[in-house]
Amino acid sequence: MKKALPALIAGFMSVIGAVSAAHSKTIDFAVVAIGGTLTYSGATLDKSVAFDFDRSALTVSQVGPQDNSGLAPFDILSLIPTDIMYGSGTGPGPLGADIVKTWTDALGTFKETLTTVVSIDRHAINAITVTLRGTTTGPGFLDTPTDLILGATQAGGPGSVISASFTNTTFGATIPETSTWMMMGLGFVGLGYAAVRRSSKDRSAIAL
Repeated sequence: MKKALPALIAGFMSVIGAVSAAHSKTIDFAVVAIGGTLTYSGATLDKSVAFDFDRSALTVSQVGPQDNSGLAPFDILSLIPTDIMYGSGTGPGPLGADIVKTWTDALGTFKETLTTVVSIDRHAINAITVTLRGTTTGPGFLDTPTDLILGATQAGGPGSVISASFTNTTFGATIPETSTWMMMGLGFVGLGYAAVRRSSKDRSAIAL
């Protein structure tokens, strides 16, 4: 048992080191709608039931310091469909149709699927803020919970220019690096070796 103890300790240390070596990935960026035709369904924006980014270029305006999306300012995103049907309530509830946002960069292809309305703020006249929720899958992410907050204003009321933007946040994807997997493997090997040695000595003691 005394000889097996160092192996046992080494195994535990390797596993602990592996867990601490894992790093958390996040997505944190903002997008502004440029050009195209921004429209909504309803008497006024604050009473609207849907918002449409038809033919607008969804352009990245800002990327957070811890962002792992691979995006950079002025990159363009794809949104299908372009209209977000959130209904007349204030949330929570389902979207009229799922919204799929995709982008491809040096890291690979990302796919974000938004399915749920979390909340709708209609307190400001001729303005609306809609929080949507879904998941993101891509390099380092697998069905990771994601929030998208859409903000739109029409300062002059119906018939005047509309401005819109949204922010994306995804947290909680903890992805071990390759070296981390190796450390974890070595740790479990050490634990297994210690268990085998102990079992072997126990059997020898019983035989005596």
